Amino acid sequence: MTLHRRLLPLGLAFALIAGVVVALGFAAVRADAAVGDVQSWGDNAFGQLGDGSIVDRLAPVLTPTAASADLAGGRHHVVSAGADGLVRTWGWNGLGQIGDGTFVDRPSSTLVPGLTEVTTVGAGHYHSLAVANGSVWAWGRNTFGQLAQTPLTNRTTPVAVAGISTAQMVAGGREHSMAMLADGTVMTWGGNSDGQLGDGTTTNQVTPNVVPGLSGVTHISGGRIHSLALRSDGTVWTWGDNEHGQLGDGTNVDRPTPVQVVGLASVVRVEAFGFHSVALDSSGRVWVWGRNNLGQVGDGTEISRNQPVQVVLPAAAVAIGSGRDYAMAATTDGRVWAWGRNDRGQLGDGTTIDRLSPVPVATLGDVAELVGGRDYVTARLGGAAPPPPPPPPPPAGLACTALVEGSDLVLEWTAGQGTAVVRRDGRWLATPGNVTSYRVVGAAGDQSDYLIRVRPDGIRTDIDCERDGTPPPPPAQECTLTIAGGDVILEWDAALPSVNLRRDGRWLATPAAGTTSWTVPGGAGDTYALRSWSGGVRTEFPCA
Repeated sequence: MTLHRRLLPLGLAFALIAGVVVALGFAAVRADAAVGDVQSWGDNAFGQLGDGSIVDRLAPVLTPTAASADLAGGRHHVVSAGADGLVRTWGWNGLGQIGDGTFVDRPSSTLVPGLTEVTTVGAGHYHSLAVANGSVWAWGRNTFGQLAQTPLTNRTTPVAVAGISTAQMVAGGREHSMAMLADGTVMTWGGNSDGQLGDGTTTNQVTPNVVPGLSGVTHISGGRIHSLALRSDGTVWTWGDNEHGQLGDGTNVDRPTPVQVVGLASVVRVEAFGFHSVALDSSGRVWVWGRNNLGQVGDGTEISRNQPVQVVLPAAAVAIGSGRDYAMAATTDGRVWAWGRNDRGQLGDGTTIDRLSPVPVATLGDVAELVGGRDYVTARLGGAAPPPPPPPPPPAGLACTALVEGSDLVLEWTAGQGTAVVRRDGRWLATPGNVTSYRVVGAAGDQSDYLIRVRPDGIRTDIDCERDGTPPPPPAQECTLTIAGGDVILEWDAALPSVNLRRDGRWLATPAAGTTSWTVPGGAGDTYALRSWSGGVRTEFPCA
């Protein structure tokens, strides 16, 4: 494919900063921007902005390419699935990640031969991925088996990943690859130094394997050495490296199997690239956690977070993205915001100054997708997806009753509805199977809303459970604190069903069922609290 060099507009100013030529003060945002247009900014040393040059850009410029339907960002390269089903790439090609059979960098959009009917793409730091008719194709670096090929040599053209035929999405990290299948499960392969494959080991895998215990997944993303999965119930699950808290489980302990991110609900999108993670919920709120040495969490500090914190934006977000040490979001007013590291202009605010909280990039219009890499951002225009059609009315005659029986709550519903899912306050609680009742132990005093989700005739239907009976009063709750030398002994009521301990407001431990005391070595001088769930209602009270 012939390379087309974009002509720079007359009057464009240049400055030499640290030996790098940087284009200043120009935002080439087209007034006639169309669905599928691509805009890019930041580092362009390898042509990763795709504008035909290797000139860094401190503000967005157009990336001339066919209308894009999906984007993915590697460390210094970009992959685009076109609306025509073809794949185009641009940027650094030192390991074959462009896929054109060479190791030549491409500063302009380059067609990847041999791929058609592609619907979605992904990228690791040094490799590329694509899905065509459910099959996964990969190319680029293969040192750790991230292409699922032996021998472990790099590939400059796409090769098929064996054993996958129903993929709907792909993603990659520095050394590993992921695929989400049509049944909601996830398969992983490649490097596994920190458990990023989620299989319970730290052994590299050339063959794709299902991540155990993970189902109902609707979106995936790969950080540098960690992985994320979004489930249909709006919860986020993570695994792998957790040195900086990027797993969001309140600890800094690596996890070789999935753990749930605390404090998040109704999430609709997750993204990662470096050592931090980003999530967007259904209310348009953006949440970030993990490494924060350069402001990439966006909370105005440089303190790393092992639990999600909300990023303050002037409007609801519709898209999010993540780069190595920075993050970005597009809001309903058509603006793009970015924060974190900015040494190559990747925040797009016309400077190279790091930002600890969001700064405006430009008004691009309807932004459908944002991807980042080492130090650049690429945006796909096209607007938010249309809202789903309203569900059909539920079949007549369905009912569910919540009956108080002693200290339990018994849910009973209309027979003949097939496999049922129990939901409490809009969140998944249990999938009891093809039954017509379910007992929620210790929930008689629970004031939560319960419903049964069934699929009669294949149509998802929610049945509200009406209350019947008066709940008993809640049990007395008490936690005592005794100091023994420099240690602290906590004791609580044996009747409490499920507890976790808090120390200075942070999670400390979750004692095993039946435990009624806990010793904290050297814990004198700190404050403690006991958090319990009685009938699904969370109660927290101090230990004194």
